[in-house]
Amino acid sequence: MSPAEPLILIVDDNAANQRLYKAILKNCGAGLMQVSSGEEALTHAAAHSFAMVLLDIHLAGPMNGFEVAHSLVELGGEAAPPIVFVSAVYTHTDDTFRGYRLGAVDYILSPVVPQILRSKAAVFIRLHRMRSEAHEHAVATETAYRELRLAHAELEHFSFSASHDLRAPLRQIAGFVELLTHGDPLDAATGTTYLRHILDATGRMNKLIDDLLMLSKISRAEVCGVPVDLTSMANEIATELGRAEPQRSVRWSVETDLEVQGDPGLIRTAVSNLLSNAWKYSDGASSPLIEVGRLQAPREEVFFVRDNGVGFDLAAAEGRLFRPFQRFHAEARFKGTGIGLSIVHRVVAKHGGDIWAESAPGSGTSIYFTLAASGRGARSGVQELG
Repeated sequence: MSPAEPLILIVDDNAANQRLYKAILKNCGAGLMQVSSGEEALTHAAAHSFAMVLLDIHLAGPMNGFEVAHSLVELGGEAAPPIVFVSAVYTHTDDTFRGYRLGAVDYILSPVVPQILRSKAAVFIRLHRMRSEAHEHAVATETAYRELRLAHAELEHFSFSASHDLRAPLRQIAGFVELLTHGDPLDAATGTTYLRHILDATGRMNKLIDDLLMLSKISRAEVCGVPVDLTSMANEIATELGRAEPQRSVRWSVETDLEVQGDPGLIRTAVSNLLSNAWKYSDGASSPLIEVGRLQAPREEVFFVRDNGVGFDLAAAEGRLFRPFQRFHAEARFKGTGIGLSIVHRVVAKHGGDIWAESAPGSGTSIYFTLAASGRGARSGVQELG
C-alpha cells in the first residue's frame, strides 16, 4: 500500500458483509481497512486519514454506528472523514437526520448495489485526492513565502555587510595613496611601509572578493552524490596546512573510515574551511589538538571538527554564527574575512544537512554537521598524525 494511496475504512461486525464490501471495492483506487468494532475504528482513525468510512449503523458492542460517527467527527474535527452509513433495515427519518447531524454524508440500504457503492467511493476518493493536493500546494506556497522573506532579509544583511567590509580596505588604500601623492616628502623606508600597507589592504580585498565568489558559486552549484572518503580528505588538508606553517606543532586525531555521500568538490571546500579555522584558532594553545570524527545518532551520523583553541562566546554569536562577515575575535590577532563558516553552512544546506557549534572562551570549539545521505562505515579506531 503506497503511503499516498487513499484509504477506505469499513466498519462492520458481520464477516460476510466485510467480504462483500471488500470484493465490491477491490481495484477502486484505494486501500481498504476492515474493523468490526467502534473502538477499532477510532484507533485507526487516529492514525490514518480516510477518504471514506463505510459504517454499519447497527454495530454490536459498546458503541453503535451513531456513537462511532459522533466520536469520529469529534476526533477529526474539520478533517473528519466523510461517513456513509449502511443499514439493513428501514431507517426512520429522525434517525436519518440524526446521522446527518453527526457527520454522515450518505446512506446506503442493504443489500448493497455494487455499482452504487463503487460510484460513491469513486467520488469520495477523488475528493480526498483533491483535498490532499490542495493541502500540499498550500504548504508549498507557505514554505516558499517564508523562504522568500528569509532570503530577502539575508540579502539586505549581506548587501550592508559586503559594502562595509569592501570599503574598509579601500579606505586604507586611498588614505596611504593620499599620503604618498599629496603628503610631505617621505624617506624611502616610510614610503616602502606605506606601499606594504597598500599591498596588505589589496590582498585582504582580493581574498574577500574570492570568498564572495565562492559563496555565490556554491549557491548555484548542482550537487552530485558519490561516496567521499572524508578521512583521506581531512588528512590531505592537514598535511597542506602543516606545510604552509612548518614552524607550528599541531597534533591531529582523524577517525578512520569516515565516509559521506555527496559532492566531492563542495565537501572539500567545507572541510578545508573547518580545518583552516581549527588550525587558525588553536594557535597559541599550549598543546594544539585538532580532531575529526563522528558521533552515532539514532537516525544519522553526526560528523565533527574540534579544536582546543581560543573558543568564543556562543551566546553572543547566537543567530549570527553562520552569516557572512561575522567575526568573534579581533582581526589584528586572527586574520580572516568572516565568510568561512557561511561557506560551510551553504555546503551543508546544499546536501540537506544541519550544522551547529559548541564553544566557550578558552575551551576550544566543536563544529558538528550532518549530511542527508551520509555513508555508514563501521568505526575502526582513530588515526593519530603529527
